[in-house]
Amino acid sequence: MTVTPGISINDGNLVVHGKTILTGMPDNIVLTPGSGVGLVAGAFIGATASDSKSLHVFPIGVLEGLRFMCCFRFKLWWMTQRMGTCGKDVPLETQFLLVESKEEDDPNAPTIYTVFLPLLEGQFRAVLQGNDKNELEICLESGDNTVETNRGLYLVYMHAGTNPFEVINQAVKALEKHMQTFLHREKKKLPSFLDWFGWCTWDAFYTDVTAEGVKEGLKSLSEGGTPPRFLIVDDGWQQIESKPKESDCVVQEGAQFASRLTGIKENAKFKKNDQNNEQISGLKHVVDEAKQRHNVKPTVDCLFADPARDGISLLKIWNVNKCSGVVGVFNCQGAGWCKVTKKTRIHDASPGTLTGSVCANDVDLIAQVAGADWNGESVVYAHRSGELVRLPKGASVPVTLKVLEYELFHFCPVKEISHTISFAPIGLLDMFNSSGAVEKFEVQTTSDEKLQFFDGEVSSELTTLISTNRNPTATISLKVRGCGRFGGYSSQRPLKCCVDNVDTHFNYDSATGLVTLTLPVPSEEMYRWHVEIQV
Repeated sequence: MTVTPGISINDGNLVVHGKTILTGMPDNIVLTPGSGVGLVAGAFIGATASDSKSLHVFPIGVLEGLRFMCCFRFKLWWMTQRMGTCGKDVPLETQFLLVESKEEDDPNAPTIYTVFLPLLEGQFRAVLQGNDKNELEICLESGDNTVETNRGLYLVYMHAGTNPFEVINQAVKALEKHMQTFLHREKKKLPSFLDWFGWCTWDAFYTDVTAEGVKEGLKSLSEGGTPPRFLIVDDGWQQIESKPKESDCVVQEGAQFASRLTGIKENAKFKKNDQNNEQISGLKHVVDEAKQRHNVKPTVDCLFADPARDGISLLKIWNVNKCSGVVGVFNCQGAGWCKVTKKTRIHDASPGTLTGSVCANDVDLIAQVAGADWNGESVVYAHRSGELVRLPKGASVPVTLKVLEYELFHFCPVKEISHTISFAPIGLLDMFNSSGAVEKFEVQTTSDEKLQFFDGEVSSELTTLISTNRNPTATISLKVRGCGRFGGYSSQRPLKCCVDNVDTHFNYDSATGLVTLTLPVPSEEMYRWHVEIQV
């Protein structure tokens, strides 16, 4: 039975692009091909039953020997992730499942990623789960004993391809067209106030919000150099049930609604509003979130690794800014949600130091950011260490982290301006999302450009002398947001730097190619500096 060109049922097995995903599929499982633009690469999984019920559990096949990552609901309002290789590893209330399938006999064959998304159908909702037989199951329920059915044709949508991020993206777009009940995030507009730095009271006070505490928090943030421009008061008082108060619980069910915003007491999180308060001073290093176009995602090489429990894996996440890519690396081993105790627990009190590597290709969309003429070279700036390294195409840099340590790597594609000059903007070096400050990068070459070539080896002093006594090859134009120490990479010492058409002092490190200058505090909100660098 062929469902789509890439999805079929052969001899009771679910085969996706020639690779078997599930075996032993029961006869009551129905596959419906997607139809219409965006749906042809996917299919819907449904099931039928002999009796009408408000709750059905349908086994859909055996899952064995394939790595997967899933997200399941472990609390009423939260999901977390789980990794595994067989059906019994799939938890109850699984809302998302991504399966990896490789061709063992051919290492050059592309890896196929298949996503399973449980859906709503009428008054019923579907979730995935596994059983002790390694069967993957669909749990279908209405939540009402009087609302029954004996079938569901569109219970789970599956989509497959060779890029896991694009598979998920296209799957959601396909469901948008099929269900017509929501919009894909690309069609949604972020509220303008999200461009400002704001403060939500929840993490500071939980349910014990007081007027005095809010004032103290605002004062502390302002004195720390990060005055919030909007405030969200969140005391979580809309509870659905009351439970006995637990001494070690930071959030109490049915908390004192009547006394909210009226009591006065000191909050330990604002006791020290000085330079040593790392919680406050750290906010000064935030220039912008990498939220413009994409969500933060794990890198492909750690999609199916467990960075909290396996004792060997670093967590690597990536995102893109307008002119660069960012990879955050974390050692967060030692604690996680326990499926036995149903609590977050420490399972390793002393996790070890871990070593891994990062490269430009960890940023899945780096080629799109760089442009069609990119040769694959990049510079990588490490936020915590301050190191700058130029990387050839395909090269990586090692990273070693102790438990709870992190590093942020900014991968900035190198623009080859001439045979002797190349450049890459980095951003505000002291900010966490350094490269998020760069909003525009253009290069205008000089019309009467005369390229200079050097044969043989010359001393660094002579190279510097020659490079500073030449005509400009190009003018680099940047739009930069924020203030502080700005940096970029240049293979030669720039001739001059200007900020808003005013000559600006700069420093150049010939060993690394790092160019630095200082951007002052702008007099206008949301101001963009015009930075020009002649090379």
